[in-house]
Amino acid sequence: MIPMLTWEQKGQMLILTGELDRDTLPAFWQQRNQLLKGINAINVSQLSHIDSTGLAMFIRLKSEQQSENKWVFEGISERFKTLIRLYKLEDFMN
Repeated sequence: MIPMLTWEQKGQMLILTGELDRDTLPAFWQQRNQLLKGINAINVSQLSHIDSTGLAMFIRLKSEQQSENKWVFEGISERFKTLIRLYKLEDFMN
């Protein structure tokens, strides 16, 4: 089965669904600037899998945020929280 990542905008929230890993990341990454325009929250509750590549993408996006376009994460699963803790990124991901 081919891993998939889809996204949907609902108001000012971007909802990611599926798997976020090195195979699915490129399609999102190419469109990230347009997808994140006007977004104030990214909901990750529908992600069934996130690997370290997906976590690295979120770190990069957070570091590139502009002051007028700040967003937060919603729906972080226990597995994703564990990955965040393993890399000691609790403060950075808030």
